[in-house]
Amino acid sequence: MATTQTRPRASLSPEQVASAALELLDREGLDALSMRRLAGELGVGTMTLYGYFRSKDELLDAVVDAAVAEREPFSSDGTWQEQIRRLMQGSRRNLSRHPGLVKVRADRPVLRPEALRFAETGMTILRRAGFDRTDAARAFRLLFTYVFGYVSFSPDERADQARRDARAATAALPPDEYPSVHEASAELAEAMAGHETFDFGLDRIIDGLEARLRVAGRA
Repeated sequence: MATTQTRPRASLSPEQVASAALELLDREGLDALSMRRLAGELGVGTMTLYGYFRSKDELLDAVVDAAVAEREPFSSDGTWQEQIRRLMQGSRRNLSRHPGLVKVRADRPVLRPEALRFAETGMTILRRAGFDRTDAARAFRLLFTYVFGYVSFSPDERADQARRDARAATAALPPDEYPSVHEASAELAEAMAGHETFDFGLDRIIDGLEARLRVAGRA
């Protein structure tokens, strides 16, 4: 009887296991990620993985760390508006590379120390800009949910299909009942995804935060 060849545990590191899990998550989604499936991908026994991670939740924590480790270096040059814009644009790019993280974040809190470095950077920028602790926390939460929401509803890998679907849907509408949508059908389709739409929304949030600073006399 043929036997399955497994790799000795010593030939893997926890980081390698987490990296492989991240690749599987990105490729096939959260539902496809199981200890059994990952063990098959790595050529080890399922119980071998439990020697690295006691549960799928522990594995997902390590997956988040693996994705965060790829985050681009951050520069503190420029105004607070420029800094927060770069931070959020970088976060969007990282999430676009790892779309499975959006599903992980939707299902469970991501409060790992490495993941919270993103919050530390954002809060530092906002506090130095002049926001008090409450406003800084709320502003960061607003920016955070905007980035995750945009990536969730406007993923780069489905941008072309989303635009085609939008054009087909608006073209099927009677113009007399949907005059504004019909007139701007091309623009609505283009706005379904892409960095231009993301940057437009991000800049409007930053404009609003800047206005709040002015009203509070802290700019």
